[in-house]
Amino acid sequence: EITLYNLTPSHRSEILKSPRARHWLLSAPGQPDTPGQAGTVVELAAGYGTEAPTIFRGTLRRVVQKREGATDWTITVTAGDGAYAIRNARVRRAFAADTQLGTVLGAIADAMGVGRGNLDEVVPRAQFDRVGAIFPEGTLVHGSAADELTRLCMSAGLEWSIQDGHLLVLERGAAIRRAAVVLSPDTGLVGSPERNGRRRAKARALIIPDLVPGCVVDLRSEVIAGEFRILHAEYSGDTRGGDWYAAMDLIRYDKV
Repeated sequence: EITLYNLTPSHRSEILKSPRARHWLLSAPGQPDTPGQAGTVVELAAGYGTEAPTIFRGTLRRVVQKREGATDWTITVTAGDGAYAIRNARVRRAFAADTQLGTVLGAIADAMGVGRGNLDEVVPRAQFDRVGAIFPEGTLVHGSAADELTRLCMSAGLEWSIQDGHLLVLERGAAIRRAAVVLSPDTGLVGSPERNGRRRAKARALIIPDLVPGCVVDLRSEVIAGEFRILHAEYSGDTRGGDWYAAMDLIRYDKV
């Protein structure tokens, strides 16, 4: 949910009159808000670094305009990353003998209207019990696309999510293959991390690049230290003042 304050009347009109036929890039201070190609995409860039990281890219669900007091106007934009695809997309496809798993997963991604993401990189390493990543007798996918994707990924030792409108498939327990983000009091860690079970923790940091689900952080605090994978991240901030934070749920990362 993104709330915009005191846009010009023409900008408010642009968003309200055709909210599902515009692509709005909502940027950090100092960068213009730019209408782009036709679509239903909302992209939010905010945080710290040489270039503000993109912390959200998803499909527009709702726009609400309100007047606050005598002169202030707000526009609240509600969007979801793959929300429509997960809730509503259906698939019905039959595949011939010896079809590759990547072909089937790619067809499901197409049915969901999301990008293939890292399928071509990860799927060749996947394995069914004794036959590799193929369907010797063919297969049928039918019903909820998200449910079928979950079923096939679980069978092959994979897990999936949608990140910035693209499919992200990982080996179970694995992380996005980037260098771990060091989080210490000198590099953005705010306060002390908290343990949330034997292998889990919670941490809060300034928003910097790569604090997204699937990435690894290297916690360096007096309370907790070590590498953790980000399970969930919730971002908050206000251009009218204050810092931009990422609150993260973490799990101990065992390299896969």
